[in-house]
Amino acid sequence: MNGINSNLNFAGKYRLNANQTMPDEEACLKRDYMLGTACSYAKNGQKAAKQLENFYKDMYKKNPSAPCNLELDFPDDMDAIFETSMSKVGQNFDKLA
Repeated sequence: MNGINSNLNFAGKYRLNANQTMPDEEACLKRDYMLGTACSYAKNGQKAAKQLENFYKDMYKKNPSAPCNLELDFPDDMDAIFETSMSKVGQNFDKLA
């Protein structure tokens, strides 16, 4: 039974606007850094990073206040780290699963 449980891979899914209004430029930079780091740990991180890149190359240039809705899917052991880091930089998010 223990062998079965150790192979289960639970995940946490989160949705956020990666272009939320932040109090100042420093807060934006911290948020962007943390989102980049989060993408490196997310199961769908490459897709999310590409979505961010495309947003900043296109939509952001047209409308700097446009939303960038992003979903990230983390292994269970990353949930608390993600939630804590996003809370510290002031990034709002919704937990989906």
